[in-house]
Amino acid sequence: MERFVKLKKNIVIEPLVNGWYAWSHLISPATLAMNIQFRYLPLLESFVANPNAHLVACQTPSLRGGPFVDLAVDKVNEIQNIINETKVNCKNLIDFAESIKQLYRQILKSADGYSIEPLYKDLPQPLQGYVELNYSIAGYPEIYLNESLLYKSQFSSKSLQSSLIYAVREDERPFILSTPRLSRHDAIDLRQSFESEIYDFLAQLRLKAQPIKKVLDRLNLPKEKLDLLSTFLEDASENEESLPRQSSDMTRWRYFGHACVLIESPLGKNILVDPIISYCESGGLKRFTLVDLPESIDCVVLTHNHADHVLIETLLAIRHRVKCIAVPRSGDSLVDPSLRRMLMEIGFKNVIELESFESLDFDDIKLTALPFLGEHGDLDIRTKAAWLVSIEKQNYLFAADSNNLDPQVYRLIKDTFGAIQNLFIGMECLGAPFSWSYGPYLPFAIDRKKDQSRRLNGSDFQRGMSVVEILGAERVYIYAMGAEPWIQFITSIDPAEDTVPRINAKQLVDACLNKGIQCELLYCQKEVSIPLAA
Repeated sequence: MERFVKLKKNIVIEPLVNGWYAWSHLISPATLAMNIQFRYLPLLESFVANPNAHLVACQTPSLRGGPFVDLAVDKVNEIQNIINETKVNCKNLIDFAESIKQLYRQILKSADGYSIEPLYKDLPQPLQGYVELNYSIAGYPEIYLNESLLYKSQFSSKSLQSSLIYAVREDERPFILSTPRLSRHDAIDLRQSFESEIYDFLAQLRLKAQPIKKVLDRLNLPKEKLDLLSTFLEDASENEESLPRQSSDMTRWRYFGHACVLIESPLGKNILVDPIISYCESGGLKRFTLVDLPESIDCVVLTHNHADHVLIETLLAIRHRVKCIAVPRSGDSLVDPSLRRMLMEIGFKNVIELESFESLDFDDIKLTALPFLGEHGDLDIRTKAAWLVSIEKQNYLFAADSNNLDPQVYRLIKDTFGAIQNLFIGMECLGAPFSWSYGPYLPFAIDRKKDQSRRLNGSDFQRGMSVVEILGAERVYIYAMGAEPWIQFITSIDPAEDTVPRINAKQLVDACLNKGIQCELLYCQKEVSIPLAA
């Protein structure tokens, strides 16, 4: 009898770009170049110069998420080899990054309000044909990068893409921005770009059993990795499959952790917000996993282009189920690369950009993009949206990390759409300095005091409570706090109860309950079913 197998639930398929954990800014060519030259190489060189300092820093809780490589000191030679190989294999990207920084400095010095046309003759060679120079309406010089051309160029990341396949036994993983992924004896190196259908095959193998011969033929691994592969598989029935079924008389939403929520309508249509999904239970913490998603996902929506909201690892794991992805329209700048182009580059076919107040309809679900202020260190970043999901007579607003900088925005939203009965709002109100994410793109180092004042933060208690009251929310759910253990390797957020964000969240919960408003700080998993009459 032919043997059928499935991929075990705890098998991680970790996407990499040049050995670093893949996040969206490593797919866009310009931001990839800037990260390699101005984030990763200096970080690795610092580790080689003083590995003990990095070791101590990684063991210091107050420094979590900082620029410290979480590897043993005996990895110095291996890291030095990575530095040498990167400087050779990524020389074109390094030259491109240096040229961007050179051009920014050049136009800031030379563009004085007169015609910018003479500056084209002095464009650095790597940038020629890929940039347009212009002025902002206030007269400040700026560079427009033609991302579409860059994706077709030698600067594309596809040749650098791969994945590491291994079994995860606990939630902890090294922080994505500071620690490269090294080859390991207990992992399989999958040398396939992210657009490859092999990722869909492996994703489906989690749910539906396949003949072992087909699995071996598709992966085509060297003989020395076959024994390891066998430990990643489990015997299963050919017809075995377990997927959740949606009631026909209820609206149901499920919280998968952080900012990930699945909402399903009475007609069985569904929206999945900011998918970041755990593989399996660990440490006794209950959570929904990939097997708890519906067989077909009508629409994935992404709120903004940060790694804890756009997770390539999860997106590749669900790509075969997704009918379309809705994203905010981008600003097409160095710091604001296009989400749509990035998603299409990694194999998604139907990606829809929406401006604020534009909508999509899925039978009994209406999806609308709404304005989203803050959380980006005062940079001009357009790729951000809160999402309004309307089902029957209920409105659900997924506000992500919105910072209530101008309450009038929410008054205008209520005037347009009426009361928002169900509000999901993030309250990571401390946030990192903006250079934590965007530092590699800056033409000059920023003053530390200015950097500290411009933070990647959301609303605090007072601002959050103002949103609740203006929108007339009846049920408030605080989410996107980065507290779940399986998200720590991306957020590095301290989940302790005495932190500033958690204190502000508790204040909001208490204030809402005192006013008779249902309020809850979400953690790990939650499921709510709402009858049609609600």
